[in-house]
Amino acid sequence: MNSVKERLPFLLEGYLAAFALANIGGIATTNIITLVLFLLCFQFFKYAAGRERECALSEDGKKLVHGRGAGKRRTAALVLGIFYTFCYVAAAHGELTGTLENGLFRLIYLGLTAAGLFLLFFRGCGFLFLLLEKRSERIRRIVEGNAKKAGTGQADGVKNSGQPFWLIFLLLLACWFPWFLYDFPGVMTPDSLSQFSQAGGLIGYSNHHPFVHTLLIQLFTSLGNAVFHDVYAGIACYTVFQMIAMALIVTYGLQVLFRRGAGKKLCFCFLLFYALVPYNGIFAVTMWKDILFSGLFLLFVLSVYQLLPLCCEGRRFGERPGLLVLFGISGILVCLLRSNGLYAFVFSMPFLVYTFRRHWKIILPLQVLVLAVVFLVKGPVMEAFDVAQPAFSESLSIPAQQIARVVYEGRELSGEQKELLGKTVEYSAIADYYQPELSDPVKALIQYGHPEYLEAHKGEYLRLWVQLGLKYPLDYWNAFVDQTKGYWFPDAPGLLTNEGISPNELGLSWQPVLRGQAVTKIVEILSKLYTIFPLYGLLYSIGAFTWAAVFLFANCLLNGKKENWILYLPFFAILLTLCAATPVASDVRYAYSLILSMPLLIHAGLEIAGPGPEANAKKADRKENSRKKSPFQKISVPKK
Repeated sequence: MNSVKERLPFLLEGYLAAFALANIGGIATTNIITLVLFLLCFQFFKYAAGRERECALSEDGKKLVHGRGAGKRRTAALVLGIFYTFCYVAAAHGELTGTLENGLFRLIYLGLTAAGLFLLFFRGCGFLFLLLEKRSERIRRIVEGNAKKAGTGQADGVKNSGQPFWLIFLLLLACWFPWFLYDFPGVMTPDSLSQFSQAGGLIGYSNHHPFVHTLLIQLFTSLGNAVFHDVYAGIACYTVFQMIAMALIVTYGLQVLFRRGAGKKLCFCFLLFYALVPYNGIFAVTMWKDILFSGLFLLFVLSVYQLLPLCCEGRRFGERPGLLVLFGISGILVCLLRSNGLYAFVFSMPFLVYTFRRHWKIILPLQVLVLAVVFLVKGPVMEAFDVAQPAFSESLSIPAQQIARVVYEGRELSGEQKELLGKTVEYSAIADYYQPELSDPVKALIQYGHPEYLEAHKGEYLRLWVQLGLKYPLDYWNAFVDQTKGYWFPDAPGLLTNEGISPNELGLSWQPVLRGQAVTKIVEILSKLYTIFPLYGLLYSIGAFTWAAVFLFANCLLNGKKENWILYLPFFAILLTLCAATPVASDVRYAYSLILSMPLLIHAGLEIAGPGPEANAKKADRKENSRKKSPFQKISVPKK
């Protein structure tokens, strides 16, 4: 690969990649860094292609042999390259066209940038897949070699957990405890205060925030009030419960990963993430439904993860009845603690039945039982407690934003269309209320208008939405991108965490135990570190977690345990529901289930497939039988 002809494609690719990086980074074309970028990209592309070529060489090194593995690897890298490029260009196309004003030049500039991004993602993913494939082969050889040395014919199965469960649990609580003291008695936002008012009987129950979660708040705040006769002690009682629950769930998850082969170093990194990244500690003391939901979602997926070996090895579910109980209870609570939890569960049902098809007579009735309990609670139980259901407009974030975007852009609407909108909202106020990354103002405009007319004439508004979409598709697309891009494009979070108790009419106020100028300064520094240090900042980007999950899913199918693919589907379902109805473009708490479960997804995507015990036993039997039946066995002749 030293001739000019062979290097020319890499020179072109390197230039396009450097062009894209310079454009994204806002680096002037006269800056010497552009030359550095070009040389680095050129050398990387050349090196990656060389490694690919080495792997494709035959044993004698004289010809290229492109196997099925190489083709799958290339296809996966191509798909991911297109996906990542599409997401990047869709979210940031406004910033990628520079200062150009001519439409044609802007399109060419954007096209060159997209081409460079695609080459970076395509080559980068392909190279990572190749390295992970080599890692899988190396680990598999080591495992099989150890099994042969042990004389068992199979690799070690589940490891016995040696890590101190309670020490990890207490360590997590110790790392989160300063946040509890700083935010004492707990972080409460307007959503939290609404649920607290319901729990205290100040207002009626509403399932706008999950009724089951409100009952939990009522239970622990009432217990604290009864014991300590203090409202803040009651709130702190709930906060302590949530801290303990989340610490137990995280510790259990780490224990499962260790038992399933995650190394001590990797588990230690996961522990550092949970213990030291500030938002984990702050969320642990925040009275939000999303926090417990995320923990229970992790429990639900962990139960599926632990059932997979039983299915793959042909063992009975009866060997681990506790996992079925965990699956059922966590599934019920996931469906009740957030509306999109129910959608994710229903979405996953057919895939779970397919994955556990050998045990479908157990898994299918269990899923039906989960749904029966959920609908029993959502129906007769909530009716008995006179629980109000959420307004219909709460589910219309995306359609409402799209229609509002058309009005905001000053597009032409017919008199009939304006009249129809005016029957629900004040038409002249739509443009003023529209915010590209927040749908609450527009939904509030509906609630303060005539939402009952909207609910009574859903068909008419559906036709209006379709008509405007066909006439102004670009406005609809831009509105969708602006409202959802935080969940599929790596960027800074729009909303992250809160402090103390928000201003309210209940007379509650922030009561910090840790206070003072030094404490405030430390908290301020910790909250800004992600804006200072590269790579660390990715831990705050929802889109980065989404991209990582997609890559790990692809690697699982290519190089890992293929049965683990089922673990990613519930999280993809959560992301799809966010893209369909999120009220905020980038709120970390809405995607916290994905962030909290990322250590599991990392291990599941990198876990190595090996021969199971049945396969090894059959292999050993075949070898023994062939040795006995072979007519060409060596006959030892005694020496004279």
